[in-house]
Parts: sequence; C-alpha cells; structure tokens
Amino acid sequence: MIKEEYRVAYEKLGAAAVLLSEKRIDCWLILNREASDPSLPLLIGTTSIHEAAVIVRPDGRHMILASESDRGNFENTGLFAEIITYGPNFEEALAGLIERLNPSKLALNFSQHDHLCDGLTVGQYLILQRAIGRDKLAGIEVSSEEVLKEIRSVKTPAELERIQIAIDYTHEIFEEVAAQARVGMTEKEIGSLFVEGMKKRGVSNGIEHPFDPPLVCIVRAGLAHRKPGNTKVIPGDIVIMDMCVKYRDYCSDIARTLYFLRPEELTAPRDVQHAFDTAVGAITAAIEEISPGKKGYEVDAAGRRHIEAGGYPTIRHSVGHQIGRACHDGGTRLGPLHKKPDVEGVIKAGEVYAIEPTVIQDGGLPCMLVEENVVVTENGSIILSKRQLELVTIPCG
Repeated sequence: MIKEEYRVAYEKLGAAAVLLSEKRIDCWLILNREASDPSLPLLIGTTSIHEAAVIVRPDGRHMILASESDRGNFENTGLFAEIITYGPNFEEALAGLIERLNPSKLALNFSQHDHLCDGLTVGQYLILQRAIGRDKLAGIEVSSEEVLKEIRSVKTPAELERIQIAIDYTHEIFEEVAAQARVGMTEKEIGSLFVEGMKKRGVSNGIEHPFDPPLVCIVRAGLAHRKPGNTKVIPGDIVIMDMCVKYRDYCSDIARTLYFLRPEELTAPRDVQHAFDTAVGAITAAIEEISPGKKGYEVDAAGRRHIEAGGYPTIRHSVGHQIGRACHDGGTRLGPLHKKPDVEGVIKAGEVYAIEPTVIQDGGLPCMLVEENVVVTENGSIILSKRQLELVTIPCG
C-alpha cells in the first residue's frame, strides 16, 4: 500500500517504466548527493544526503544504492524493490551494481537545453566513467531528456488534484484582494493582502521566499517582473496582479487586472476596455488552438495574431508555458518559432499550461495581462481556472 505522500511518485515511476519499455532503455540511472538532481523529488518524493544511485527499470522493479544513514528514508517510500547499502566506497559499489545489471542502453540526466533534465554533475559523471569505464559508458549512455520531459509534463491524477486546489486558492485570494483594494493603496499594500490570504490558507507562493508578495504592477509605474513598490493607486490606474500559489509542491499561475474608476466614470474608458477585450480574446484563440499533436509555436501564433489584430505590438514573451511543480515548469513552451527549441515540442494530453497573451504598450498607454490555466485533453483542453471575462472595476469613493 503506497502512502498518500508518495502517491505522485508512485504514479510517476509507473509512467517512467512504460516509457523506458517503449524506448527500449534497460535502466535509467540517477546519481544524487545533497539534493543535486532536481528530478528526484518528482520521481520518488524525496532525495538523498549522501551519494546515491537510483535505478529506474522498465519492469517496475526499481532499485537504489544508498548509504546506511539514508536507507530508512527510502524504505519509508515503499517504491523500491531493492535497497542496497554501500560501505566506504560508493564508486566500487556502483561499479558492481552496473556490472550486475549489464545494461545495453543506460539513460542519464544530461541536457543542453533544459536545466530540469540536466541534474548529472560533471563530478558524478567522472565517478561513473571510472566505475564503468570511459569507453563502455560511451557505448551505452543516452540522454534521459525525452523521457524526463514527458514524465514531468504529463500530469498524473494526483498532480492534477493538487494543481486544481492551488488554482482554487488563488481565485479565493484574488477575490479577497479585489474586495479590499482601494485608491490610495500602494503596490506593496495590495501585495500584502495576497500574503495574508496565503498565510490564512497555509499555502505559499512557491518561490525562494515563500511569503514574498506576488507581482503587483500599477501600469503607470511600469509593467515588468519586479517587486511591488511604493507607488500609490490613483483614479484611472490599471493594476496588474500575477500570482503563483503552491499547494503540496504544485503551482497555479494566474494573473488578473483591475481598473480604478475616475470620479466621473461608471465604466472603464474605451481604450482600456479594448485592451482587456483583446487580451481575453487572445486567450480564447490560444485555448481553442491547443490540443494534442500541435506544436508549441502553433498555439503561440494563434494568441499572437489576435493581439496584433487588435492593433497592438506583438507580444514580447511567449503566449504560454507549462505549470506543475514550478510556475515555469519546463517542457514544451508556447512561444514563437525560431526563438528556442522547446517551442517545437509536441503538445500532449495531460500537460497543464498557463496561457498569457499580453497587451504591452509603452508611453503610458494601456497594458493588460490576464492569465488562465488549462489542462490538455485528448479532445482539446479544459479550463481549470475561473476565467476573467470582465474587467474588474473599483470605484474611487
């Protein structure tokens, strides 16, 4: 019986075994020390302090070579058919294990393009060369990048449950903030409302400092990836808020926009409303385009065309990206062709994307960011977030 805390790891290792079998890879070797490989928390729900070698196998009988002091940690997971401890010489024990398995194709975590697939350090690779032999290793090694990207990208039922809860919390917090935001508040003060909402629910924003405020930008003060400042909201301001909530290691990534009415206004001015409508329409275009088999750049093009058709400059960033254990979770990206190789990735059912085609203008003209989260299905996509289809306006009184 797998413990609930390791349900994601159990599902991920099951998916890994299938992929290894399909690609005829005998073993997937993950070397780790002091949490050096970022794939381990995803694959086994924990990591090692000392040198360790995780062996993922297509038959599902996974193994680990670990220190005696790390052993209990891995036994507790219930994920391994065999746990082998080593004495004073890890390299010698690793050589014996590889000789016993005798793989003809050995997957290793190295990548030139994706840092989340590049967990094998140079030092560990040199250990492996000495243990196996330089020539023998060169004849059997392959990159695990294709396997690891798919395992990370295609979400399991347990992962989708956690992402949905993170999204639901994000909506609750946004609604609380919108109800309290007023003319005269600073970006920092609005950001602090988000932090209060996170603390009340026992969640974080998933970055280095878990209770840092999210991105809160008064457009007049400059739209950028920056911390909230001391600029105060005045009537006529557009305020963009971009927030990640992390629940049990899984993230949302949602953005919302507020408009603060001037005293004589009952609705937003035409140019502000047009910017909002264009951003929302671009999200719809991207959502309608996204489906299994499409390339990332094809979805980007659909959202980008809508922004440009609205009379705005082309988007400066990608139309979307994957979310999961991070709010930028690697894998296929919904970006323009020829920018980076990951935009040519093929979209798969089970991947979760943040969609954010943005209206960005200079010179004090209206900017607009709305961001939604969707999961790709065999028949298209399902929107996981509650879409912002109307511009939220805040009276100045």
